Amino acid sequence: MRKSERAEQARRELDRKFEAASLGPLLARPRGGWIRAIRTGLGMSQEALASRLDVTKANVAKLEGSELSETISIGKLAEVARAMDCRLVYALVPNVSLEHTVQQQAERVATTTLGYVATTMGLEAQAVEPDRRTEQLASQARKVIDDNRQWTTR
Repeated sequence: MRKSERAEQARRELDRKFEAASLGPLLARPRGGWIRAIRTGLGMSQEALASRLDVTKANVAKLEGSELSETISIGKLAEVARAMDCRLVYALVPNVSLEHTVQQQAERVATTTLGYVATTMGLEAQAVEPDRRTEQLASQARKVIDDNRQWTTR
């Protein structure tokens, strides 16, 4: 199996997993952050969490603040989760399917490549008809993906 085929298979498998997952309710972090939401849901004070973490109440307030400012480390967040009998679930969730993202990027690269060719051919009075441009773009985008060039900058 070629590298591009393995990547496509991996994209499709991840896309299926994301489609099957019901992540909607989890995507919106509670206004005060997950630490505070879970802590208060448990009826746990900052002092009680501080005791479980062997830190001060002020440190718990800082942890809650660092979660909101997105500066807390994953390791520290996992430690806090364990102290509240939770587990940290870490994921990068695409805004659109991975397949769509790759296709869009390949089309950008293909458009740039075909733009150079179209300009040159136009100067030589050999311009491609508009209906053929769409076919060429799709074909070139597929080649870009097959060659794994969609993320190259040249």
